[in-house]
Amino acid sequence: MRVHTVLVGVSVGVLSVNALSAGCEAQVGLLAIGSVGSCLALTSLLPVLSTNGSIIDPLNAYLSTLCASSTPTCDNSTLSSAQSSVSSACSSDISAGGTGATEIDGLLTILKSYPQIYGAGCSKNSTSSGYCVTETLTTIQNDTNSQITTSFLTSLLSGDSTALSTVSSALGSGNLCTGCVEQIYLEALSANATISSSPVGSALTSQCGSSFGQTTPSGVSTTSVPVSTSSAAASSGSGAERGSVMMPFAVVGTLFLGVIGGALLV
Repeated sequence: MRVHTVLVGVSVGVLSVNALSAGCEAQVGLLAIGSVGSCLALTSLLPVLSTNGSIIDPLNAYLSTLCASSTPTCDNSTLSSAQSSVSSACSSDISAGGTGATEIDGLLTILKSYPQIYGAGCSKNSTSSGYCVTETLTTIQNDTNSQITTSFLTSLLSGDSTALSTVSSALGSGNLCTGCVEQIYLEALSANATISSSPVGSALTSQCGSSFGQTTPSGVSTTSVPVSTSSAAASSGSGAERGSVMMPFAVVGTLFLGVIGGALLV
């Protein structure tokens, strides 16, 4: 019970920074102690939320828990119910726009696209056995000499030009043309095909080839869940929704820094 109390406190405390309505904050906090909190292993996310430096190591530990066979996967009814509850409780916040709306859009994207996000987050480099998400973030961190922190990811989520420029420089190096990044991108396209025409999608195909992300790459082990949510597939969405879709595929789970606990952009 104490862990649940702490988790709800962290959830609504960080959300209130963005001045979300009381009803929206309360509903997001309730997700943390229900079925969604269990299948997304939110208690294991606390070390990611509390770190002041690079999130890569604590994120790797979180993914180890999220992807473990002992962690239940989210079922379709749980996801649908959560989507409906958040959409209703946070409707005025979404309409108001701003960072808070972007974060709620990001949360809804996670709930809509959970199978693809889980698949991307739990995919591994077959050679190193490392999670593709954290290996990709390590590459970005090394190429840009910039730590991947919670504040950096929050800035990236909100479309900050400096953060976007940092990731663009990593794209330009060509070091992201890996099987891991291709698998993450493949999952992202499965959730929202319009990502291919985004600046990031265009940069990836320019650097890595026009067929990048079209087929399952070699050298990557994948995990899927027997869940489907048709509402997100091939949806064009708003500009804000397309942006938030990209985030969780880069750093699966860390989007909760802005929406439940506190973001791939490849």
